[in-house]
Amino acid sequence: MSQSESYVIEISGATVGIVVRQADARRFAFHAASRRFSRYNGMTFAGPRDAERFISGQVARRLHSLLEELVA
Repeated sequence: MSQSESYVIEISGATVGIVVRQADARRFAFHAASRRFSRYNGMTFAGPRDAERFISGQVARRLHSLLEELVA
């Protein structure tokens, strides 16, 4: 039996999900820790850092949009 490889994805100290190496051992699948990130469930990435960069980018874009709405 092979051991799975998983990593916690955190943004600003908050856990947003985990990535787990898939059976084919090439990609990592994202699993959200809350409904807020559930739209990304099942997305695959080359590695944990790629997943973290993507999710961080999504959070930054959303924050930017919210700030733009506040000052408009």
